[in-house]
Amino acid sequence: MPELKNCRRCNKVFSFVAGLPICPSCTREDERIFDEVSMYIRDNPGVPLTVVSKELKISYDKLMKYVKEGRLQIRSESGAFYKFCEKCGEMIMHGKFCKKCERHISTVLDVSKKSLQDKIMESERNKGDYRFLAHDKDEKK
Repeated sequence: MPELKNCRRCNKVFSFVAGLPICPSCTREDERIFDEVSMYIRDNPGVPLTVVSKELKISYDKLMKYVKEGRLQIRSESGAFYKFCEKCGEMIMHGKFCKKCERHISTVLDVSKKSLQDKIMESERNKGDYRFLAHDKDEKK
């Protein structure tokens, strides 16, 4: 069911159904800009995003947003496509995480593993401390 919302960009009221709270005219403008960017990149293969930003007078952040959304792909000088770390968004050449995030995730996993091992060892040591009460099946409450 559509609801009335204010556009995040121009603040106009529009009938919102789903997705980002951006009105149809701002969405069309965004698509026009994206088409302009993709055409420029197609006509100038290998051009850095900083040049695209300067030439088309479009913010670098907006271009990076297109890349992160998967709408634009950037090739490195070697011809490989750049990717982004799934945790922090830093540009990477391969894998899912940058080196910094890989180290952090590895450290967190190591600490968690050690903690679980300690708990298991403690549980094993205390196993004889538990007592179980037998319930008589014939006993009625």
